[in-house]
Amino acid sequence: MATVNDIVETCGDISVCQLPGASISNASELQRVLPDGVQVIVIEPPDVSSTHIANSVKQATGADTVIVIEDHAVKDRFGVASNQDSDSIFEALYGQGQNDGGLAVAGIADTLVPSSPAASIPGNDEGFSLGGLSGGALIAVVAMVVIGGTIIEVVHRVRKKNRAGANGMSARRLEKELGEALDGEDGRFLREAIEQLDERARALPQIGPQLTGLRGHISELFVRVRKRGTDQQIRLLQAKYKDTLTKLLKALSDDYYGDIVRNPRFWSNPESRLADVQRAIGSVDSQAVENIMQVNESRDLEFQVALDSLIKSVDEARLSDVYSDREP
Repeated sequence: MATVNDIVETCGDISVCQLPGASISNASELQRVLPDGVQVIVIEPPDVSSTHIANSVKQATGADTVIVIEDHAVKDRFGVASNQDSDSIFEALYGQGQNDGGLAVAGIADTLVPSSPAASIPGNDEGFSLGGLSGGALIAVVAMVVIGGTIIEVVHRVRKKNRAGANGMSARRLEKELGEALDGEDGRFLREAIEQLDERARALPQIGPQLTGLRGHISELFVRVRKRGTDQQIRLLQAKYKDTLTKLLKALSDDYYGDIVRNPRFWSNPESRLADVQRAIGSVDSQAVENIMQVNESRDLEFQVALDSLIKSVDEARLSDVYSDREP
């Protein structure tokens, strides 16, 4: 698979970049409707999370939004990194219900316009007149500019405060609804597991955005199934995600993923081990989004993610894995 550096070098400033072996049906049309600052990269199914790739490309290029489309035979998948609300963009893409990722991006292209920077007013260093204005007139203009700038700043602060307040209320409401959705023994376990995902996101900033996105999608899933699903679906989801998160958190622990990140020289095949865990995060995240759509559309819940091979690698880690000079 191409590295992030390969992707950046190949795609450059191309707004819709299709890497070898991957394609979408509307590349030319999509290129015309994408706002400036938005880049779409189409790749074959990667070994790591496409959201991780999107974040890495965004950091390397400074783009406002990077959308990675995984070209799958049946239905494409996405990774998103943005200065805007990445989770909302992610959900909007899947909400288009398109098998072709390019068509899904085109459906939300008009919502991807980056926020415009505040307009600046040029200064004047050429004495006490400007464009023929007298000193008194210039003072009046300057006063108006200062007052106007102050008003704009106040409005900006109020809007920012209102947005922060709204986001805080939304987060508190989600937490309340999540607590109501996760009852019983399995529910309590899942609440603790979700909190551990937050802790792991802070402890492992390399994959923090992936874990934060996963935490949000799992929370949203249980809130929605409580509102729209059945008790049987709630119990099924709790049992399935209890098993899945138990395995994933074990792989993310300081004894495994954390230690490999800190001390790769003490592990055999450290890059492969890290990639396995990142791929597992992406798979569970995609599964959660798919389950949300199944709940929304009153379809049967399907579970295609199995972490047995990953947890086997974690459980069977021995001295021969940690120290390459030891015999198994």
